Amino acid sequence: MLVSRYGLKLDQELMVEACGARSSVMKVGIPLIDLAKGLRKIYPELVVWEKSGSKLKEIQTLLAKDYLVAVDWQGVFVADEYEDDEEDGWWKSFWNKMTKVPVLKGSQGHYCIVMEVELKKGFLRFADPYGHYAGKDRFVATWEFEERWWDDRLDRDTQGRKKYVFEDRLMFLVAKKGDKFPATLGMTRI
Repeated sequence: MLVSRYGLKLDQELMVEACGARSSVMKVGIPLIDLAKGLRKIYPELVVWEKSGSKLKEIQTLLAKDYLVAVDWQGVFVADEYEDDEEDGWWKSFWNKMTKVPVLKGSQGHYCIVMEVELKKGFLRFADPYGHYAGKDRFVATWEFEERWWDDRLDRDTQGRKKYVFEDRLMFLVAKKGDKFPATLGMTRI
C-alpha cells in the first residue's frame, strides 16, 4: 500500500520473496531493514525513510504532504489471533533463561498505515493489513496508540548472535529517490 502513492502495486507474496523471509515471516515478521532491501529489488527507484522517537504531529505533517506513513506498534488483538500461543511456553522460557536469550517485553509488533491523526478528537485512523481488519478503517484512541507505539524483537548481530532490539515510536515511509523532504523531519534513509 505504501507504493500506491506512486501508482504502483506490490503483491505481499512477492515482497516476502524479495525480502528472503519465506521461512520466518509467520513467526517473526519482517524487520524494516529487510523490507527496505526487498523493496529496492522490486522498485529500485523507491527508498524507505525511517525515524524513531517520532511524534504524532510529524505524522500529521507528512500526511498533509500526501505521504503514506506506516508505524510499528503493539497492535490491539484478541488472544491467539496470531496463532502463536505455544504449548511449550514454560520449557521455552526456561531454556531461554538458561541460554541467556534476551526476553521480549511485547507481543508481536505490527505495521499499520496511518490515514489520519485527529489530535483534538483524540484518535488515529489506520489502514490495517491484518486479518479481519483488512479493507476497513480501524480507529484507535491516541492515548492507547501512544502507550503501544513501540516494538521489540530478537535480531542477529554481525557474528550471528542473538541481540535484543527495541524500537520506540518508529514511523516510516516510501519515497522516490531524490525526495529530501523526509530528512527535514529528522528521518533517515535506509
